[in-house]
Amino acid sequence: MKIVIFTRTGFHHISFINRIQEECEVVCVIREAYPAVTGKAEKTTTQQNNAFLRAFQKKYSAGFADHPKLKDYLAAPCDAVMKKQDVTYLDVACGDINSTQCAEMLKDLQPDIIAVLGSSVIKEHIISIPSTAMINLHSGLSPYYRGTWSYGWPIVNSEPGYIGATVHHVSHGIDSGNIICQTRPVLDNDDDLNDIFLKVIAEGIELMVISLKGIMKTGVSAAHEQPAHVGRLYTMKDLTAEAARQCMEHLENGIIRRYNAEKELRDSDIKLYGYVPPTRYP
Repeated sequence: MKIVIFTRTGFHHISFINRIQEECEVVCVIREAYPAVTGKAEKTTTQQNNAFLRAFQKKYSAGFADHPKLKDYLAAPCDAVMKKQDVTYLDVACGDINSTQCAEMLKDLQPDIIAVLGSSVIKEHIISIPSTAMINLHSGLSPYYRGTWSYGWPIVNSEPGYIGATVHHVSHGIDSGNIICQTRPVLDNDDDLNDIFLKVIAEGIELMVISLKGIMKTGVSAAHEQPAHVGRLYTMKDLTAEAARQCMEHLENGIIRRYNAEKELRDSDIKLYGYVPPTRYP
């Protein structure tokens, strides 16, 4: 089966590309630029909050790339895309993944599967192109946590059992397509937010490889229909200084340690779809 990858240009996106290329027949990789940062800081009364949030995002977003165990977490190289001679590699502007030019190129390629991590919201005329499936890796447990920062909100909301990864079909909604499989990483008591993200994305990439292999083997993709109106769709506008402070406070106060002490009981209340045990950190 011919596979196309849609992703972005971050270190984990690079590892995503390299890992799939190790296991599957990839014919094209399209890397979309990150959206431009727009908007002005809030008024003077919240300048302290703005400064805190900028520092938080620098440490716990850009900071991923400086993690001392980064290459231990990820199964494939994350420094550079390991380009192959028979694969087409394209870098496009943010939003151009839905362009007419992109659609025409994909139709010529006739992919069976498109594997997605971190792209813009994909429109119907692109979703309909692959003959078998378009599937997405979401760094959260759908349908409970959808949208952005889905590994952080469970900590803010004191629900660490909802930290995990989902591979699902791409649909009109955001992280709302039928679920193929899900997993949870094993968390250590002293994990910080960067450790948690790296474990989620490492397990998620392996989950995507498992999903792709399953489709390639059977020619179909079994899926579980998501229940409607469960959980919340978060956007980056929701990530305020107050939420970031609460996340840090909960981690510092031992939320992961308390969760691990009651893990079996707390996890039993959460329904997962197509559960796959973690492979990187079992």
